[in-house]
Amino acid sequence: MDPARMSPRMLLLAGAAIAVAAAFTPGEALARTLGAYFERNPIRADETVRLIVEADAGAGGARPDVEPLRRDFEVLGQSSSTRITLENGRRSTRIRWIFELAPRRSGQLTAGPLQVGAMTSPVIVLEVLPAPAANDASSARDIFIETDMEPEDVYVQSQLTYTIRIYRAVEFLEAALSDFVPEGAVTHRLGKDATYTKAVDGRRYRVIERRFAVFPQASGQLVLPAVQLDVRIADAGAASTMGRLFGEGRRVRLASQPTEVTVKPRPPAAATPWLPARAVTLTEEWPEDPPRLVAGEPVTWTLRLGATGLAGEQLPPVDLPDLGSVRVYPDQPSIVTRTGRDAVHGERVQHIAMVPGTAGELTLPELRVQWWDVEADAPRIARIPARTLAVAAAPTIGEASRPALAAVPEVDTAALVAAESDRRLWQGLSAALAVAWLATLGGLLRARGRLRRGGSASPDPVSSGPSRNTAAARGHVLEACRAASPRAARDALLDWAGTAWPESPPRDLVSFVARVRNGSLAGESEAFAEAILALDRALWSAEAAGWTGESLAARLPREIGPPARRRTATVPGGLPSLHPA
Repeated sequence: MDPARMSPRMLLLAGAAIAVAAAFTPGEALARTLGAYFERNPIRADETVRLIVEADAGAGGARPDVEPLRRDFEVLGQSSSTRITLENGRRSTRIRWIFELAPRRSGQLTAGPLQVGAMTSPVIVLEVLPAPAANDASSARDIFIETDMEPEDVYVQSQLTYTIRIYRAVEFLEAALSDFVPEGAVTHRLGKDATYTKAVDGRRYRVIERRFAVFPQASGQLVLPAVQLDVRIADAGAASTMGRLFGEGRRVRLASQPTEVTVKPRPPAAATPWLPARAVTLTEEWPEDPPRLVAGEPVTWTLRLGATGLAGEQLPPVDLPDLGSVRVYPDQPSIVTRTGRDAVHGERVQHIAMVPGTAGELTLPELRVQWWDVEADAPRIARIPARTLAVAAAPTIGEASRPALAAVPEVDTAALVAAESDRRLWQGLSAALAVAWLATLGGLLRARGRLRRGGSASPDPVSSGPSRNTAAARGHVLEACRAASPRAARDALLDWAGTAWPESPPRDLVSFVARVRNGSLAGESEAFAEAILALDRALWSAEAAGWTGESLAARLPREIGPPARRRTATVPGGLPSLHPA
């Protein structure tokens, strides 16, 4: 229609329609361009930079292809944002992609062209200046890394201390240090990071120090790799603390220089096993000082081998001498590795159960551990001197009570003994009568209950009296022997012993053997004790798979326990006799 023939009202409506259509027409249809620029230019080779890519039209979900960037840069991270504006009735959409880049080298580096859908960015150039030397503190940089090691020459499997120091004159918003993992070596972190202040060329720095103990596993050349530090620091123009904290800041990447170390082989004069350390100690411990040894009774001998500059796993077992009639049962060693500020400290603790066979004197020969002093570069020996210990005879039953009466001076001993005997007799009779009365009452009540149910008043064959518990426990030992299970046999033996000595049950097989050899089984004791010791040896050695249980089952006595307990007879009805034989 010709606008000249349109009425004013029609022209007004047409203009409004055009304005509305323009307001809701996407800006993407008006312009489709892609721009790119670096946030800072130039930069140093130890710094990172952000590349900003913007499009003033929708990309339909497409993202820039970063592969063209990887030739000259390492892509550390990326993010995106979208902004929509409405101006003079016209809507515009602008999308931004931000890439955090680390230059791979110094010089003129190019970025682009980048492709987003049908859009292409221009090629842009970044100038990268060389970074100062890694350990050049005189450059007055904001951040730098320093490394050192000691000693400069090191033996194979000995400790090398490697130190990393990070100097900063600015605040870090965040920081991350790469792992230090040299190939062909074992490392231990030494203590916690130390922090202190140090002035370098008139400028004060805050220093973070981290130390490692490095143990080369082979002689030859060892490369200590570079460590990399990635930090984010506040923008210099941040106006406030909140701005520095919540601003994106500036990212910086630094790396130390790798170091090559010559590792010496062990000297020809060194002993085997090879123990290169700063210090080695060998000590012994006993439950009492001086040690008190009694024939037939176990005692624990503890040997401690400690070293500075070696891990606990590197320490060998101490060779035990032949002690003749003394039976020796080593326990599993305790191996510990601790780290201090300057060195690794290793310890190996051996607990040995010893059972002297006869009274007299026991000579413990000298114990020696040869090691190499890396500070003096000379062989050394850690030793426990030889010593002779007295072994007392095993005390007989009641022997400990007799000297106490004889030691009282000028007292009518016979009268005291008689009075004490009368008092104990009446106490014993009263207690026995009370027990008998309670047992009789219990038996009557059980019988009455069975009669009410139509049962018999005869004793219950599976009652839980002490003697029947003991018989059941013995049966469990036989079952374990038939199954040829050494661990089950050990547990069943200790359970059986617990029913025989309820007041003080033996806690291990060696203590059980001491009870057995104390005269409780007369002629049977030695054969039974030897069978128990054979089981104990099998449990602590590779012989466990070959243990059959036949020898122990054949030597198993009918009863165990103190003689007074085993001689107690029973009468029908399960009541103990008041007059034991």
